[in-house]
Amino acid sequence: MQGKFAKICFILLAVILLSPIVNAQNADKKWGVGVYFNFNDYKGDIADDFWDFGNTEPYIGSVTLGRYLNSSFDAVVRLSYFNIESDGAIGNFDDWMFNSNLNFKYKLNNGYIFNEDAIISPFLVGGVGYTHMKAEGMSFEHSFDKKYDDVNLYYAAGLNIRISSSLSLALETGIYYPLNDNYDGYKNKTTGSELYHDKFMHNTIGVVYSFGKSDDSDGDGVGDRKDECPNTPSGVAVDKNGCPLDSDGDGVADYLDECPMLAGDSMLNGCPDTDGDGVADKDDKCPDVKGLVRFAGCPDTDGDGVQDSEDKCPKIKGLAELNGCPDSDGDGVTDLADKCPNTKPGYKVDAMGCAFDNDKDGVVNEEDKCPDVAGPASNYGCPEVKAEVKKELEFAAKNVQFASGKDVLTPKSRQILDEVVQILNDYPAYSLTISGYTDSQGNDDMNLALSEQRANATKKFLTDKGIAAKRILAKGFGEANPVATNATAAGRALNRRVQFELVIK
Repeated sequence: MQGKFAKICFILLAVILLSPIVNAQNADKKWGVGVYFNFNDYKGDIADDFWDFGNTEPYIGSVTLGRYLNSSFDAVVRLSYFNIESDGAIGNFDDWMFNSNLNFKYKLNNGYIFNEDAIISPFLVGGVGYTHMKAEGMSFEHSFDKKYDDVNLYYAAGLNIRISSSLSLALETGIYYPLNDNYDGYKNKTTGSELYHDKFMHNTIGVVYSFGKSDDSDGDGVGDRKDECPNTPSGVAVDKNGCPLDSDGDGVADYLDECPMLAGDSMLNGCPDTDGDGVADKDDKCPDVKGLVRFAGCPDTDGDGVQDSEDKCPKIKGLAELNGCPDSDGDGVTDLADKCPNTKPGYKVDAMGCAFDNDKDGVVNEEDKCPDVAGPASNYGCPEVKAEVKKELEFAAKNVQFASGKDVLTPKSRQILDEVVQILNDYPAYSLTISGYTDSQGNDDMNLALSEQRANATKKFLTDKGIAAKRILAKGFGEANPVATNATAAGRALNRRVQFELVIK
């Protein structure tokens, strides 16, 4: 008998060693059906055969149906059918027994004692059931042939060994404790102070097949209990833990990774950034040089807003409109090309950065009051009045006269003023100041008004000849600044005059 038991154990052990070991998930496959070989022993009034393995032939005698409740408990329905034979000094019996029990299994691989994924899983069992037995035999006192139906208690310990995700080897040793003590022909036999109650050891070895559809909220094929990423989007390929595949191991799932075969930065959608400038290599126009995002990864060494590749002065901060080169005087010509780097603001310049000098007299247009006629800088770039012209003006000033007490030019004065017109035409950059005077005859206020009238009469004559009014300033001074004595008629005639002065405004 013991040889047969050893052979069965050897066969089952070989199945374990030759099977691929995969940690099963009880929560994923909540149902389990078991089939077992039984080895049953008896302890009672006529014998103590526990651990004898000699009272029955091993055969398939038990089946179970289990249901996963939680990580610590399973509910198991067990049906057992077996034969017990025993011979003792005071009698013998031959019993056929059928048990049906509802048991609760406490699993030690509940995450508190052993890991839930442990391949070897100890457990404890307790339950209650129904026993139907046909017993016959001969006791010291009498023979018997009876049938019994009783409630039984069952308690056991065992070991579960995972073979695959669906198949396990189960070893269990338990005690059936029927509440009737008459299965061996003796009821409550007492020897001294001991009471021997009939009970039966139930040793089993078998296999359990687990099945059932696991909860899989995201439908990725990995049950929720094992799924470390339970909210994976539909259709995304996952690994054995239910997480989206990350081929390059950069922490960015392939379905989100724009560079799934190159380890990269999560901030760049999984793409590498060799120069660390925040621009992925695939988008970086300068992948080996740290640059700026705004320039697609290319640098701007001088920080002037023009990337180096387009900056004609890459190491000197400049202006974008001048291709990154500086313009110290702000004339629109870069310092590198500017031949006149200190041009005053607002001056118009040529291609060399120098202010225009139309008449080439060394005085730039903005400072030249005669930009189209060459003249010395001392005279604001205008030609100086010739000596003979000055003499003509002096002559005119002395000979332009008016009728006494009036602002009417004499005919001779008109001829002289024609020469003044010519001078003004010859010197267009100059303006003419006309100062009017009177003699001392008459009221002072009247003389002042008269001098003003004479200056304006002179101005009108010149403007009538085509001289722009803006070029002439006329003002009267009355009796002031006499050039001769007012005591004689000749002196008074000289004081009734106008004076001319050419000026540059």
